[in-house]
Amino acid sequence: MIKVSEFIERREKLYNKLVDNSVLLLYSGTSIKSSADECFDFVVNRNFYYLTNIKQEDSILLVTKINGVIKEYLYISEYDEVKEKWTGKRLTNSEASSYSGITNILYTPTMFANLQRILENSNDFEKIRVLYMDLEKFNFVKDDTQTKDVAEGLKLNYPEIEIKDVYEDIVRLRMVKSNAEIEEFKEAIAKTNIGLQKIMRTIKPGLYEYQLSSLFYYTIQDYDYSELSFNTIAASGVNATCLHYPTPLAKLKDGDLMLFDLGARNNLYCADISRTYPVNGHFNELERKIYQIVLDCNKLIIKLIKPGITISELNKAATDFMAKECVKAKLIKDESEISKYYFHNISHHIGLDTHDPGDRSLPLEEGNIISDEPGLYFKELGIGVRIEDDILVTNGGSYNLSGQIIKEIDDIERFMSYK
Repeated sequence: MIKVSEFIERREKLYNKLVDNSVLLLYSGTSIKSSADECFDFVVNRNFYYLTNIKQEDSILLVTKINGVIKEYLYISEYDEVKEKWTGKRLTNSEASSYSGITNILYTPTMFANLQRILENSNDFEKIRVLYMDLEKFNFVKDDTQTKDVAEGLKLNYPEIEIKDVYEDIVRLRMVKSNAEIEEFKEAIAKTNIGLQKIMRTIKPGLYEYQLSSLFYYTIQDYDYSELSFNTIAASGVNATCLHYPTPLAKLKDGDLMLFDLGARNNLYCADISRTYPVNGHFNELERKIYQIVLDCNKLIIKLIKPGITISELNKAATDFMAKECVKAKLIKDESEISKYYFHNISHHIGLDTHDPGDRSLPLEEGNIISDEPGLYFKELGIGVRIEDDILVTNGGSYNLSGQIIKEIDDIERFMSYK
């Protein structure tokens, strides 16, 4: 569990980037209507959570920086006995303060009046020059209102105040993981491994893809009520050549491979792992050939990851390697053909989001966590292979956080033989 002191430190780092005589306004988000009186499950804005440790909807962080003095105000929903009977307990003021480290806890309906008071320079406030907001697209504060809509309304009323998007500043902080965050990842990956081991013990011809997708979910739920990082991809045979195969309805066939792209979450931190297994427990000669190229590429990239290198450079190395190896294996005639069989990026940042926001053009730095996911997809052969690990960038190179999840051909076949 991440300590409250770390959330306070994160906010301090952000506040240091704000100009003097400014205001910061951030929203946790709100539930979005799905149909009739139903809403989608609430998903907290990850930038808001990263700074506050608050996961509750309709919460707001308001911060003033005036003459170098920081004042924080956290707004939460006030107690409503009827709502709690229907939808569960809400944070009390003391709980919100304890979780966030913010002492000034107020109620959400009063926020806008207080913001007006600050922006209109009343009650001895200095003239506010800049208002910072997270203007990420689809950042909803109401069912039909986004933060950009709030920003436009404020700009009309206060044209003299400059509105700046603070999204990139928060993302830059999120890109470098602390030791506590790394521990959250390790736990998420350990849960994912438990689910994958259950799959390897269970998989066989005649089952349906959705049965194994569901098996993973219920295994991690049974472990400690864990949630999925994202909807599981469970694709057998030719279906594995579709990157984000959405409909796991096919029956598993003897002799096919099955690709899994999945992960468990721990305290919102997302594991993102891909493994490819033989449905009958044994790789045939062609499957071995393709799988080994992907595996060797996966290992090469782990060796290349270090501070200073870019994801674009890693992707070029992966593309060049697999092109050469596929020509050697007579899977393609010319290296230029590789784009037909490897057509995605080798990596992305991972964190509170599976595809964590981050500038892929920036050189990697110590504390980044990125994926390493080479793949080859031969539709005409009915074979798709992807092997993905979660890699921590260290001072001296890299560390494979998911190294305990087996991926060698012999290890997989040996493990699957004990059913």
